[in-house]
Amino acid sequence: MKRVSPVRSLVFFCAVWTFLAIPAYCRSASNQPSDPFPIPGQPYQGTAEPFWTEHGRLAFGFQLGLALENHIPHDPSHINMIMAQPHIGIIVWDSPHSRLPIKRFELISEGILGGSTHPGGELFGTSLLFRLGLKPMSRFLPYIDAGSGPVHTTLNTKSPELTGSTQFLSQGGVGLQYFFAPERALVFEYRYFHMSNGGLQQPNPGFNGSMVTIGFTWLRRSRLPRMASSHRSRFHIPRFW
Repeated sequence: MKRVSPVRSLVFFCAVWTFLAIPAYCRSASNQPSDPFPIPGQPYQGTAEPFWTEHGRLAFGFQLGLALENHIPHDPSHINMIMAQPHIGIIVWDSPHSRLPIKRFELISEGILGGSTHPGGELFGTSLLFRLGLKPMSRFLPYIDAGSGPVHTTLNTKSPELTGSTQFLSQGGVGLQYFFAPERALVFEYRYFHMSNGGLQQPNPGFNGSMVTIGFTWLRRSRLPRMASSHRSRFHIPRFW
């Protein structure tokens, strides 16, 4: 049986989810008041938005993680890694009032910089992540994410699990953002990952592991004028600044 690429599966999932989400989003937008300024010159006085929605479309962040190889299916080298992960993201879709379980969709480009404390070696690369924000709870925003990307490493000279210096890091996890300010949040996340060369060289055993991270996210505030930002239009066009 032909093996389906996990990256293709993620792209297919996101395409289907977006197709289902757009009609619900448009229906939600159409229920907004048609007259946002009932009194000329007076801003709209509707219900205040949730605390964590005051932001623009760009997200910047940094996470520091500790990764450990697990025993599935084997663990001959007991690999331990420390990784720094700076990232920049675009909030493609954000609808805190949607009836869908997913309230936010982000595309994140994440850097990977790190090294192995045992058995030794370094790695650097990048990863594309799809992040789905769930229903917020007060100042807490839970989310799930998944993605993959290439890395260059010298771990292969120390660990028989890896063949070649070019590897692919595929990962998925659950996390929690705590917004201590409208555009700033602390981030706590758990990820499960797999590293292998994707069949570029043989043998290709690869290895699996778990990673916990702690970090910080800054959601850049939109530069829209105050009067324009209070207007609620029927159809929303995402802005990327």
